[in-house]
Amino acid sequence: MFYLTKIKENLTKNKYGKYILIGGFTFFLVKGLIWLGIFIVVGLGLFNSF
Repeated sequence: MFYLTKIKENLTKNKYGKYILIGGFTFFLVKGLIWLGIFIVVGLGLFNSF
């Protein structure tokens, strides 16, 4: 756990590290929203077909 905290601390000190952290968070947020949209569309499509 201490090792991860040390990595995060080093990344937040660096300007490019902040971009990496924010970019990674944004990437996975958008990816999750896309998958959520796909599941909703497929779920509604299956629900309306019966």
